Amino acid sequence: MKKASLKDIAESLGVSKALVSLVLNGKGDERGINKQTQEKVRKKAKELNYIPNQYARGLRIGRTNTIGVIVPDISNVFYGKLCKAIEQEAYAKGYNLIISNTYEDVQKEKKLISDLINRNIDGLILASSFDSKNEIDGLRQDKFPLVLVDRVFDDFEVDSVSVSNEDGARKAVEFLISKGVKRPVCFSLSPVYVSSISERIQGYMDALEDPNQAKLVQIPHEDIEGGVINALEELKNEEYDGVFCVNNNVAKALIRELSMQGESLESVKIISFDDIEVFDIVNPKISAIGQPINEIGKHAVNLLVDRLDNEKTHIPKKVVLDTVLVER
Repeated sequence: MKKASLKDIAESLGVSKALVSLVLNGKGDERGINKQTQEKVRKKAKELNYIPNQYARGLRIGRTNTIGVIVPDISNVFYGKLCKAIEQEAYAKGYNLIISNTYEDVQKEKKLISDLINRNIDGLILASSFDSKNEIDGLRQDKFPLVLVDRVFDDFEVDSVSVSNEDGARKAVEFLISKGVKRPVCFSLSPVYVSSISERIQGYMDALEDPNQAKLVQIPHEDIEGGVINALEELKNEEYDGVFCVNNNVAKALIRELSMQGESLESVKIISFDDIEVFDIVNPKISAIGQPINEIGKHAVNLLVDRLDNEKTHIPKKVVLDTVLVER
């Protein structure tokens, strides 16, 4: 849907674009604009769902050498390490960070983006929530400096850094099969339309000789522990001897629940996408697909800085990095 502009508001009210701009920028009283006219402008802006281009407003202020970083959950080991890698590279290039969490809440993400732009950040590195495609498209239309990490949208011309999720998942499942697993189950997160999740599911499917053997179990992202409990209950009467977990939070919840049920971790072979330290201390140890987190962070900062330094000539790039099988 086409975004409403200052011109649209002005034409619908029969006033000048300059007047509309003054009112919406809070300068109506200062310039002596009639209170009733101001109210009409604000009402029409709301009616047309006008969203101000905060970036254009920020251009008048100049650089702040501050980058915003928004992730779903910094307590997730992957995102915690990613923020550290971004911070180190940004600091080396003279930038400070403001880091925020969405907890997969698209409304919170929308507010955080607006708040950060109003604080005049120079650009944004975003690991989007599960349903924020419209927000990202709005930033793209406003030409706001943006780099997507981990979760990307192929139909947008936006800088992004991700890994080869499909290849990594395929390597994980092929590893399970090489260890004698006959019926690997995939513990996925819902919703599956998030790029990293859907690609990992595809990799799982590709690794199976017979796609009819696929067993996909959906774990709600808002209640991973409860979802794993339900999944194990669902699988009680089914034959399976291996589990591919789409990320470390799912794997941790599975390990914890099996232990609480008194099940030996040797009874089922587990492999996770994302490698974290705890996989090296459980017994038996858990193999995983490692992501080059430091490289993701470096690429994200470098893409954003290049965009800031070369606004007119910068061409959006999609960087896809390889994963590695960490066998234990």
